[in-house]
Formats: sequence, structure tokens, C-alpha cells
Amino acid sequence: YVKEWVDYHLLQGIDCIYLYDNDSPDGMKEILEPYIETGKVVYTFFPGKARQLDAYNDAVRRFKNRTKYMAFMDCDEFLVQEQSGLSLAETVEMLMKKSVRCAGIAVNWRMYGSSGHIAPPEGSVLESYLYRGIGNAKGNDCIKTIANPRLIKEYRHVHYPTYYRGFYSMNEDGLRCDGPFNKCLETKYIRINHYFTKSKEEWIERRSRGKADTLDYNDRRTLEEFYEHDHNDVYDPIMLPYVEALKKMS
Repeated sequence: YVKEWVDYHLLQGIDCIYLYDNDSPDGMKEILEPYIETGKVVYTFFPGKARQLDAYNDAVRRFKNRTKYMAFMDCDEFLVQEQSGLSLAETVEMLMKKSVRCAGIAVNWRMYGSSGHIAPPEGSVLESYLYRGIGNAKGNDCIKTIANPRLIKEYRHVHYPTYYRGFYSMNEDGLRCDGPFNKCLETKYIRINHYFTKSKEEWIERRSRGKADTLDYNDRRTLEEFYEHDHNDVYDPIMLPYVEALKKMS
């Protein structure tokens, strides 16, 4: 799925993707070689267990002076700006300017379920998974962060950074947000579509790999978690306009 993820974010106007490959067995570097050659993707092989926080902190240290803002995300998370007439960059800039003390934006997840798929569908992620949870569905209150990396002191939690004194994250309403959660029944400016479960078979395969932020062998995804997060409450085709453009980039 990584090519679709990269292409989508380049279409959204992101200038550069700092991609950390944590022992991927599926030829990720070879797939992305054309993007690496042009500098659109800066590739880092990053082996080992439970290294997500290490990767975030490495990205801050190495690349903080190369970019104005940096989003810290996984490859099943797609940034979506929701205001017509604004680009993703313009939306981020508008939200960041709500306070001189704002160092980052807390962006809420919108959790997408399996759309009824048991086996992996033939189509892409964005055309195959079109149903999501609404309101207070489990996971919708969780955030990831877009930040000014020069104001980050350290990442100690995978969802939000610790900033230098006097700075903080805000939600899209301009309210301070200091942790991994922000109650948000509906987003209006920006969100992250989180394709957390995908099909049931893919979930079962995924749980065998463990989590990216813990070494605890017993702390693995369970089938109960699949059912807890398999939200298919509402049909949401917001990503379909991108599908044809992405196919042309294949």
C-alpha cells in the first residue's frame, strides 16, 4: 500500500516524505526508488523492535531545519483537508496561526472499518474502504500531530511531542491539547483517515507482527480489537475524487 500512500500525500502538496522502513519484507525501497531518486522520499532503513519513538526523534534531529512543518504519521493514516478552496498547506498555516504559542496541531483520527471485506479486496485502500465510524466511535478521539519540528524537545509518546517550555499543540478549534486524545464528534478543517483494520484477514496477519512501540511480546493486537474498531457506520466517499488521479500515477 505504500505507493498509494506516498502518491496521495504528494498530490496533497506535501513536499517531502521522510520514510522510515522498519524491517519491511515486501520490497519497500525498490518500490519507492523513483521517488527516492527525485528527493520526494528520503528513505531511512530503521531495523529493530519497538522503534517508532526512535524514528520520530531521529526525524526531528536530522530534518527539523529542512521543513517548516512535519506530520508524524503511519502508512495507514491519510491526511485530509476538508475546506474547499484551501490546500493542505494553507489549512495547516491557518490553524498554526491561531496562537503565537502554537507549536503543533492535534489532528483527530476518523476510524475506517473493513467495509465488510473478509479477504483483501482487489482495489486500492481509498476505493475499497469507504465506511467509517461517526461521533464517539472508538478511536475517533485519538490524535496525531503536525508540528514545527524546531519547537519539539522530544517524542515520548507516539501521538504527541513534548515541546520546549511555553509551547503546545492546539486542536482545530484553537484550544490547547496536551495529550493523545481530543474529543471531536466531527472535524471541519483537517483530519486523518485511519484505515486501521482493513480486511479481517489482513488484521489477523498484522497482529502476528506485534506493535511498533512496545517490546512486550504478549501485547499484541487481538481479534477482539478488530471487532471493537470495525466501524462501518456511515458511507464517506471523500477520498474517491483522488482515486482516478492516483491510478494515472501508477
